[in-house]
Amino acid sequence: MKENFIYPARFERVDDVIEVSFLDFPHVKTFGDTPDEAIVAAQETLALQIIDCERRNKPLPEPTEGAAGAVYVHIWLPYFQSKTKEIYVRKSVTIPQWLDQLAKGKDINFSGVLARGIKKELGITDESEIKRELGIGS
Repeated sequence: MKENFIYPARFERVDDVIEVSFLDFPHVKTFGDTPDEAIVAAQETLALQIIDCERRNKPLPEPTEGAAGAVYVHIWLPYFQSKTKEIYVRKSVTIPQWLDQLAKGKDINFSGVLARGIKKELGITDESEIKRELGIGS
């Protein structure tokens, strides 16, 4: 089974955030407030997209080679798979219908966006420290 994946992405400043779009996953986007946050978000989003494709037995696109101006995002899948083995709880949220339609049209991962947003709101930058404080294995 393949463990390393590299896909090209474009990083573009849009208003006050850095938007990341993937050449080979055209409807997948993420963002970060800083370049470091944008790279981490790109890696997490790419990993979630690959994990989702594998779970649904959906073939992965071949990475575009030689894309001018692209940044190649690398992930080592076992690391991200271990992160996704966390115990998750189901939450019911309500959002406006128009926002749901737009997000679905862009293949937005609702759980990933919600989790990142809550972490940001709580000021969580180091999950492992929080987990240790709560007595939760990482």
